[in-house]
Amino acid sequence: MTLAIGLAVATHSQAEAVAGAVLTTEVDSVLSGGLDVGSRSLSNLDLTAHWQGDNGWEAFGYILGDFGGPFSGAHAGDIQTTSNIDSVEGWRLFEAYGKKTFRKDSYVMAGLINLNGIFDVQTVGGLFLNASHGIGVDYSQIGLSIFPTSSLGIVGQWRFDDRNSFRAGIFDAVPGNPNDDKAFAYIRLSRREGSHIVGEYQYDFDGGYLKLAAWHNSAAAERLDGSGWSDSNSGAYAQLAVTLTGDDTRGLKGWLRTGIANAQVMTIDQYAGGGLVYTAPFKGRDTDQVGFAVAAAHFGKPYQTAIGDVLKGEITYELTYRWDIRDGLSIQPDLQYISHPYGRSDINDATVFNLRLKTDLTALR
Repeated sequence: MTLAIGLAVATHSQAEAVAGAVLTTEVDSVLSGGLDVGSRSLSNLDLTAHWQGDNGWEAFGYILGDFGGPFSGAHAGDIQTTSNIDSVEGWRLFEAYGKKTFRKDSYVMAGLINLNGIFDVQTVGGLFLNASHGIGVDYSQIGLSIFPTSSLGIVGQWRFDDRNSFRAGIFDAVPGNPNDDKAFAYIRLSRREGSHIVGEYQYDFDGGYLKLAAWHNSAAAERLDGSGWSDSNSGAYAQLAVTLTGDDTRGLKGWLRTGIANAQVMTIDQYAGGGLVYTAPFKGRDTDQVGFAVAAAHFGKPYQTAIGDVLKGEITYELTYRWDIRDGLSIQPDLQYISHPYGRSDINDATVFNLRLKTDLTALR
């Protein structure tokens, strides 16, 4: 099933309103190993509305529908999640914010915001289906304002010149209702839940960028060894992306991403990932992409001690190809091999095959 709609309206003042819908469907299958050999169909429907004025103001709304999940927890048994649309079923108000842009792409925005639309965006890694190539598991594990549930936030970006920029945000540290993960919308600010603060510096150079970031949760977190509470629920990450051959439209690009979290309170204390993406691999296929990526998650010693087990690092190898059938319509076969799912010796290495179909009628109009 595929569905997408698009609508654009312009006024005499050059303000513009655009509405759209994109449906992503896929069949995910554990071919061997993992928790359970078998398949499951996942679907993700994105309904968006965007208004942009001629004075730098804009507003954005986003309703998200997820169906068919979860998959990784039931079949693959991994911690990094083999599909970035794998989620508990339900309809949710995902984003609703206002934004004011100033000169040099500096801006301020506030409302329900997808943190991962701004921070830890792995531009080259966006081709891949594994969730760690969208946002590192060292960061996502803390329960952020990201897919599929967001929280209130304020974000600002300052672009100092053509190469240097800095963005910072403060978010409600607990997105949604922990007791109802299917709630359409749930907004509550609580001093006890605390806030999440993140800052990211970016340096752009010819053919790539470097990102350095740090984050902190203000609420105390319980130490895994049961010795009390810690105020140091913090971490950091770095990204490097480079063009190896060609230019922005074709050729080979690579990226690396690494991150750390406090092992005293977090399951994953270290992560490293990255890969290669080639655009236009065949004559006449100018927008197709093929890529290979690796994602490695390390389980902290305090967590291993707390559960009374010795865990190996989970490493996922991913090979994928996205075939653009036409504008707004693509199909993507994806193969992943997971070494030591969840680090456990009692779960065999898993081979997972995903087949994704994505349709956007806004582009098909």
